[in-house]
Amino acid sequence: MDDMAEYKEMYAVESAEHLQSMNEALLSLEKDPQNSETINVMFRAAHTLKGMSATMGYSNIKELTHNMENLMERVRNNEIILDPPSIDVLFECLDALEKMVENPEKSSEFDVSALIEKISSSSGKANANMISPIENSEIAKSIGKSETGCNIFEVSVTLHESCMLKSARSTVVIRNLSELGEIIGTIPPVKDLEDEKFEREFKVIISTKEDANKIEGAVKKVSEISKVEVKHQTDEKSIIQVKDKTCTIEGTKTSIKSVQSVRVSIERLDSLMNLVGELIINKIRLMQLASTYKLNVLEETLASLNRLTNDLQEEIMASRMVPIEQIFNRFPRMIRDLAKKEEKEIDLVLEGGDIELDRTVLDEIGDPLVHILRNCVDHGIELPEVRKQCGKNPKGTITLTARREKNHVVIEAQDDGKGIDPQRMRDSAVKKGLMSQEEATKLSDIEAINLSFLPGFSTAEKITDISGRGVGMDVVRNKIGGMGGSIKLDSIVGKGTTIKLKLPLTVAIIHSLMVKVGTDIYAIPITNVIRDLLIKKEQIKTIKGEEVILIRGEVLPLVWLHKLFDIKSNGSNDLFVVVVERAGNNIGLVVDEVIGQQEVIIKNLDNNILKGVKGFAGATILGDGNVALILDVGTLL
Repeated sequence: MDDMAEYKEMYAVESAEHLQSMNEALLSLEKDPQNSETINVMFRAAHTLKGMSATMGYSNIKELTHNMENLMERVRNNEIILDPPSIDVLFECLDALEKMVENPEKSSEFDVSALIEKISSSSGKANANMISPIENSEIAKSIGKSETGCNIFEVSVTLHESCMLKSARSTVVIRNLSELGEIIGTIPPVKDLEDEKFEREFKVIISTKEDANKIEGAVKKVSEISKVEVKHQTDEKSIIQVKDKTCTIEGTKTSIKSVQSVRVSIERLDSLMNLVGELIINKIRLMQLASTYKLNVLEETLASLNRLTNDLQEEIMASRMVPIEQIFNRFPRMIRDLAKKEEKEIDLVLEGGDIELDRTVLDEIGDPLVHILRNCVDHGIELPEVRKQCGKNPKGTITLTARREKNHVVIEAQDDGKGIDPQRMRDSAVKKGLMSQEEATKLSDIEAINLSFLPGFSTAEKITDISGRGVGMDVVRNKIGGMGGSIKLDSIVGKGTTIKLKLPLTVAIIHSLMVKVGTDIYAIPITNVIRDLLIKKEQIKTIKGEEVILIRGEVLPLVWLHKLFDIKSNGSNDLFVVVVERAGNNIGLVVDEVIGQQEVIIKNLDNNILKGVKGFAGATILGDGNVALILDVGTLL
């Protein structure tokens, strides 16, 4: 049963990938319903998921995808053109499939008959320019159509002995290769591959302008491949029967090394990262002992150990990095559905999807980005007629961008909507009893806009299932702050709003500023730190009962960590101030000493007495074995 558990996990991962591929294809077809490449992507994904589901015995998923495949086959054969009702039906089918794939063991309890009936009734628009299926088939188009400069490759693929999804694997290989050129044929024929009438090896003949390495890479992406061999045809004659036609091609053999890849669970990578963390802590301890006791004889060995542990840390961190597009790709469908529900016209532009983040960080930012984008749709983008009256394009634009800045990743969500009115924010705060009229009047525009981060704050005139319930932005700030990140909000009335998230590359190891308060040491994530200052006590002024200092014309509020943590100050006249950013405002944290910057290994507080206590993002173990708490600036103040 362990083998079946492995296949179920594999099915879950790969079916999610195919559903995402179909979602993206449908979104494209909604704009360009006759794009043959996108139609083929949709068809192949449905076909592959059908085969996988049939092999696993998930009959309801198989039946639904089979009917979707039949509809797309009619589109591929130019019998019909997808119209909006047909696309809506296919989206409904995808939603149902996503629910069934989440728990495929119970998919048989899901009634798909109504959806299958909708597919049968959804005939799309008749295509007046219909041609015969054989004229339109990919294989027919490929025969005798080798372009000048193309290479002809015979790609031999051998599956693992334990592979149970042979049909699905062969389909994915063919799909990947078809994106690089024209498929001339397969051995055995496609029908036999679909019916799994082959052992472990099959061949694909492809005409392409790409090189052998590119072909190899396309096959390498597929799971359960034990061997790949690519032969470049140039001399010997090879006869291949395709659709009752004969294609003569020339060729000689060029061997390509076999390729293997494995999937590794995130739990195993987490365990590896924890072990590396422990190794680094002990390395620091050894180096400190050698320094304390002047053990010069260990200098060379410790230097080598330091290099090795650093290399190991980098390798483990690299193995955990995944492109941010894995999160970004969820949003086009979400924005499409929300916009349709709100009767708005919205384009979502995604940039920087190739930027990589630690898998743990990626998992954590999904919900905050959903909150932000839903707010952009509901509060930001206006109705088309309102935008016209304002001289804007009736179709609004939301841009989601990721970029790398040193040891951080910055994600910006920007809309070209109505923006946030600071005065409306002040009025809403007074109306909700969050502050007096006098206090609200004294707020700067930036401070008024940042009222959005207060728990329960909302300016929505009506509550919808998209937003307006007074939850969201406070959750976003707490979530981002808990990862050692920061959030900044900018808005211009009538122009739009930008929300900027600054995130660490990983939450397992972060760059921190180490400070001392009394005899205790604390770590402040560098993402929150603006600068540090050395001041005299006499520079501190009191304004309305609050201690502040004047720095470069800026009034900087002070917070003594001694008072927060009930720690006695060392009484020195010289004070260190660490300036941190919180919700767009700068605040000075008074400490006794700034030790310096250091990478620290985060240990979470889940099993600690401090679990749930605000102000702490975790703890780390120092080189001398002592524990230092990591501050969460977002919830500390």
